[in-house]
Amino acid sequence: TGFPSAVGVDFSPQVATVTDYGAFIKIPGCRKQGLVHRTHMSSCRVDKPSEMVDVGDKVWVKLIGKELKEDKVKLSLSMKVVHQGTGKDLDPNNVALEQDERKKRSFRDYTSQKITLGAVLNTVCKKCGCKG
Repeated sequence: TGFPSAVGVDFSPQVATVTDYGAFIKIPGCRKQGLVHRTHMSSCRVDKPSEMVDVGDKVWVKLIGKELKEDKVKLSLSMKVVHQGTGKDLDPNNVALEQDERKKRSFRDYTSQKITLGAVLNTVCKKCGCKG
């Protein structure tokens, strides 16, 4: 069976497995599983996905990305942009998703810059005579 073709399709699948980094979701009518990364489980920080979901739980998810890697399709899902009680899409235009991605990119770019210190090595303190 195929998998959802459009990004942004809401459906209510079951949690298949829970890992330290997220939960794999079994999609109804499809042999594929998608990953809800722990950063996409809630608008709050999630350190342990097992505290959010258990195997067999029904959750509302939104397909937020598809990636083809080595002839395998990887599906990215999000729970935080779908109301878990009603299944309503809380981010129909993907504004929150784009903001999250922009934050991650700018943070990564910032941390890749090298920090240089103007330290002087092999000096002797004029007061105490210690070498440093």
